[in-house]
Amino acid sequence: MKTGKLSNEDLQRLVLNRLPRPGGSVLRGPGVGLDCAAIRFSDGQVVLTSDPITGATAELGRLAIHVSCNDIAACGIRPSVLMMVLIAPPDCEPEDISRIVDQAAAAARQLNVSIVGGHTEISPAVNRFVMITTAIGLTYGDQIIDASGGKAGDTLLMTKTAGMEGTAILAADQKKSLQAMLSAAEMAEAAALIERISVVEEGAIGGRLNVHAMHDATEGGILGACWEIAEACGLGCVIDADKIPLEPVTGKICQLLDLDPLRLIASGSLLIATDRPEALVQELTRKGILCTAIGQLSKQPERVLIRSGHEERLAEPGPDELYKTV
Repeated sequence: MKTGKLSNEDLQRLVLNRLPRPGGSVLRGPGVGLDCAAIRFSDGQVVLTSDPITGATAELGRLAIHVSCNDIAACGIRPSVLMMVLIAPPDCEPEDISRIVDQAAAAARQLNVSIVGGHTEISPAVNRFVMITTAIGLTYGDQIIDASGGKAGDTLLMTKTAGMEGTAILAADQKKSLQAMLSAAEMAEAAALIERISVVEEGAIGGRLNVHAMHDATEGGILGACWEIAEACGLGCVIDADKIPLEPVTGKICQLLDLDPLRLIASGSLLIATDRPEALVQELTRKGILCTAIGQLSKQPERVLIRSGHEERLAEPGPDELYKTV
């Protein structure tokens, strides 16, 4: 099978169709394009998500914390606690483990979340570090933002720029080859994008403004996230690729490595569906967060990508562009 996430068809056929029916306390179970589960407790909900990091080395600990917390933030609430599993190859050094844990601890402190447990193991089953985090958020009442809540006619907005996580990973893991082609300033700019991959702030703002749906862009990039939110909503969409903002250094790195920046892993960008885009853009801009309208959800089932004035089918997510370099 191909490296990366299962295709949505395989996910449905091999995994989701084989799971037991959720119990009565489960308010939101698994589904294509749905990253979080929600479980009722007394007068509130526990929201949970799990994510692995398998395609990065240098910033593994930091990325692992942010990707799971971003999923919780896409529900419009702030994450509270984390569980962390680290599986290390037998040839690792003790300093490698402590470095990764220090990265995770620093990211957790930055987000004001607690790491409350997990598991650490040396295993010949892996030839590089694998880290899996489970994030948990708590909320009271019945309402959380659902990735499936978008409505036909909603504007699709994205925060920040495309491919930020992938750019930072490439700057770290492909440093030797890229240093020969990029200036020191460009390398520093690419590496610094790791500081912008949290969407916790914009997720909380989206929740406060009662947007219809949110989905954080990860594997498959911003275009993959557009397909996934449309799939979760049971709708079509029209996406204008030329409106998707891109850092110049992201574009340059992707050109040098022959990668599509719009299909490059994209934590740090939150996709939001709302019928009040002006209010959201205004609020996020006030907080210093770039927010750009890139398309619309539609009643028609077709998912369309407009690129340089030409229409094409928006393909469902495949293996992330990052895996071409691993």
